[in-house]
Amino acid sequence: MLPLLFFFCGAFLFADPFTMISAGDPLLEDLRSVVRFSGKSFLSLTPPLSRDEVIAILDEIDPNSLPEPERLRYNRVFENLFPALTYDSPEFAAAIHLHTALEVRFRSNTDIPWLKKDNTNQALLGIPIHLFFTNRVELFFEPQLAADPWYYSHPVSSWGHNVPWESARFDLNVPLRAFIATGGSWWNFQLGRDKLSFGPGRTGNLAVSDNPDYYDFARLSFFSRMFKYSVLVSQMPLAVIGQDGKSLVEDPDILIKDTSEPDSKYLTETMNRYFYLHRFDIKPSNKFSIGLSEGVMIGNAPLELRYLNPVMVFHSFFAWKDYPKWGNAEGDMIGSLLSLDVEWAFIPGWALYGQMVMNEFSTPYERNIAADLPPSGMGYLLGAEYVFDRSGWSLSCFAELVYTDPFLYTLSSPFGSMIWMRRSSDMGNKDLRYAWFGHGEGRDMFLAALGVSAVTEKLSLSANLSVKLQGEHKQAGEYGAWDWDTKHSSQTSPSGTPVIGTRLLLGAGYKFLSSLTVSGHLGGTALFDADHIKGESKYGIEAGLKAAYYF
Repeated sequence: MLPLLFFFCGAFLFADPFTMISAGDPLLEDLRSVVRFSGKSFLSLTPPLSRDEVIAILDEIDPNSLPEPERLRYNRVFENLFPALTYDSPEFAAAIHLHTALEVRFRSNTDIPWLKKDNTNQALLGIPIHLFFTNRVELFFEPQLAADPWYYSHPVSSWGHNVPWESARFDLNVPLRAFIATGGSWWNFQLGRDKLSFGPGRTGNLAVSDNPDYYDFARLSFFSRMFKYSVLVSQMPLAVIGQDGKSLVEDPDILIKDTSEPDSKYLTETMNRYFYLHRFDIKPSNKFSIGLSEGVMIGNAPLELRYLNPVMVFHSFFAWKDYPKWGNAEGDMIGSLLSLDVEWAFIPGWALYGQMVMNEFSTPYERNIAADLPPSGMGYLLGAEYVFDRSGWSLSCFAELVYTDPFLYTLSSPFGSMIWMRRSSDMGNKDLRYAWFGHGEGRDMFLAALGVSAVTEKLSLSANLSVKLQGEHKQAGEYGAWDWDTKHSSQTSPSGTPVIGTRLLLGAGYKFLSSLTVSGHLGGTALFDADHIKGESKYGIEAGLKAAYYF
């Protein structure tokens, strides 16, 4: 009731314009560069961010102290907080725009996944519509003409593009962003569908990342200069059998569905699956910040008020005893997630940051006295970032190390695991689409990555190099991704015979007009011990070109 009360009262209490800035918005990259150059830490880099949160960040920075490229970025952020209005009146305003993009990709080896993730594919046509009521409530939705990302990998092809040239290729999940939001100088509330990303990770974030195509959620935040509290609930339907009859799990008994007992061990799908999370962000000084998150996944139960308690410790509910077991009375229908984020902007331009995430942990002492303990699920990320200015260029570089346990995001049932799913379009008998909603590189791996970018007002250049050791446990997009087993409780990453993957991706973009941008990428991948076979090697190159126009 509290979020609804704020929602309906918001329009009458405030008079300033209000918008939300979502994860993936180029505006956030400008904001990040400006904050880094100012020598300050982010209180909470957890988009979507409200306009008031961004203004509070900019208010702490003196633009006159910034070099020219960063001052241009500062002004660009501030100006874009106020979209050009198509219609304006005291009670109602609207901003309706249009963007179109044509993208094509090529890869030389179809056995190697695309370097560019298919969920970064831009819609062929999009019409973002912002409706503002008394300047305090934003209703946003974006009708799109977009290709289903399933077609980037199925059927296997050397070519990929964003043109839905036949009906089976239409992405019928659109709009991928649609929400209603309200807020003020110290709070905001958002309800609907959007992207989420919690943390400064460049290769992804460990707890909540923008790896999924979207999240359906309600989120309430309170914030000040030094403290922010957020509570999130997201509905996450899950099916473990695809349209083609293949199963996400390895136990063939799960293919049998007892429809007379929907909560039986043969449960194969549910809409009553919810992820609850609350997060505290603290900035004790301008240069240091800490974020602590606690979340639970409830695999097959209706929305519960007790998890909306804003100051309750979820783990004290002992909730794993409250739900029927799944599959031979062994699988818990609840999974937990705990994360810690730290960031230190020790000198202007430089920042160190780290993340730790846990969904299961067994101590060495426990493993010595019990053989059937759940396997640990831990992940760690360490990163460094540096921004600087040279001859009119705004430059940034980063380095990251990531380690994830074989069973991170995976618990004793797929319904309690940190798996996101959506259905592809019904036409064409396409698969279900799975992703971890944590780090995009997944579990059971070690990753080292370097990246650099250089930006002027019209030109942008980037280069990213990574080396990844991927263990034998399957990822969320593959059948058999859920393979939890207590016999692997002491296993470490990377498991088995790891695939050693080296990837290089170069990118460039040029703004020919204020509304027309042409960009491209070129990269290569080398896989050693490919398919977990000693001595097997695979090589491939990838290239892409995109032209985007904004009306």
